[in-house]
Formats: sequence, structure tokens, C-alpha cells
Amino acid sequence: MDLLPTIIASATVIYTVVTVFQLNESRKSRLLKEAPNIIAFLKTSEDHTVLSLYIQNYGDGVAKNVSIFFTKDFNRFNKEGYHFSKIGIAQHGMNFFPPQYQLKFDVGFIEDVFQTCKDDYVELEIRYQNLQNRSFQSLFKLPFNQVFGQTYSNPPETYLGQISHYLKEINSTLNNTNKQLKIR
Repeated sequence: MDLLPTIIASATVIYTVVTVFQLNESRKSRLLKEAPNIIAFLKTSEDHTVLSLYIQNYGDGVAKNVSIFFTKDFNRFNKEGYHFSKIGIAQHGMNFFPPQYQLKFDVGFIEDVFQTCKDDYVELEIRYQNLQNRSFQSLFKLPFNQVFGQTYSNPPETYLGQISHYLKEINSTLNNTNKQLKIR
């Protein structure tokens, strides 16, 4: 008979420990769901003529008090005084940065960047808070040479890119048909 209370007490302790772990995991999951995640990356335009710097909130939470500091600045389009540090978010910050929101800043024409500063990079620090005032800070060093020579999809991924792609194909087909008709 002394065995039954020991088994019940042991089961209660195990159940309590499991419940505590589940509550802890639930809290972490909720915090992750509410957390913003702002990153910076380089990407070429769909026609691969312009290199751009993107800043995007990939998280599911709203970021507030967003500030960006360029620790290594860059002259965009090789124009003096056209620095990244002069863009609006770098000078004034942003009060709120919603989930999936994206900013795009052109670096320069891909050919010019490749010829004049392919071994250069831009470095920036992004600071922000979530709605519960938890602070986040990330440093991004983005070398330009990592973008060159990357493969891309053909046809392009977006509808606008696909429209121009297929229009070029239709134009090419019509030109070939016209040439064949003129030969006959």
C-alpha cells in the first residue's frame, strides 16, 4: 500500500516538469512569432543591370525605433555626395518597420560596380526594438563580389519580369517569321 502514494507523487512530479517545459517552449514560440528580424542584402535587378541594397523585415513582428548606421559608406553610382549615409532611414530612422516591409536602394550599374569597385563592400549596423522594447542589433558586411556571377532564373520569378521576358520571345519569334516570309 505504501507503493501507490509514491507512484502517484512521482507521476505528479513528472507531469509538473513536463508542463513547465511546455510553458517555457510556448513562451519562446510566442516571442519568436512576435519578433522582428531586419536584414540587409545585395541583389541585382531582374534584368541584371543594377545592383541594389535591400533592407527587409523577415520577421513576423513589427520593429520600432529602427536606425541604420553605415560603418563603411559607399558613393552610389560613383557620384560624390550620393552616399548611403544620406538616405532617409540612415539620417532620420523609422518609427515602425512592419513585417515583410522592404526598402530598396540602388548601388550602381552592375557593370560599373564590377569594373571599378568589385572588391569593395558596404557595411551597416541595424538597430531596432520589438513592441515590448526588447533591443536588437545586427552588423552586415556586404561584399559586392559575392553578387557577381550568380545564376538567375529564366524566365524571371516575378510577373513583371516574366511579361518582359515573354514579350522579347514573342518579338524574336515574329522577327524570325518575318525573315522567313521575306526569303520566300
